[in-house]
Amino acid sequence: MSEITDAKIIEYQFEVLIHRSAADIWLLMIDQIDHWWMDDFRALGEGSKVTLNAETGGQLIESAADGSALEWYRVQMVVPGKSLYLVGYMAPDWGGPTTSMLKLAIEERGESCALIVSDALLGNVTEASASSAEGGWRTLVGDAFKAFVEK
Repeated sequence: MSEITDAKIIEYQFEVLIHRSAADIWLLMIDQIDHWWMDDFRALGEGSKVTLNAETGGQLIESAADGSALEWYRVQMVVPGKSLYLVGYMAPDWGGPTTSMLKLAIEERGESCALIVSDALLGNVTEASASSAEGGWRTLVGDAFKAFVEK
């Protein structure tokens, strides 16, 4: 039986102050993503590998030794050293269908930089799913990435 439901949109944004140069943040965010992407956020389990090809059409992908793979996001636009626009999809199994339009931007703030995370979710969006998405990025960027970059 099919059911028609209304799509919803929610947007959120936050920033994390990081005590490193913009160039360092950019390189570590992209080239070292597997080192700071937490095990709790690996859909394919511990031991999977997370990579990010930061060019238009590139992928943020997780892959496992057994050949399993998950495309988290696809790169829509890149401004090297400054911003990365990503589009990702959540299947109904994970609470979707939902589209995420994520932007990661770096702005210099004196001797530090702000990593600004903004996201717009469209589709089967609830308060709980929006809160989970924002909380996940706050944990990944605000806790894991910040700690990795500032160590």
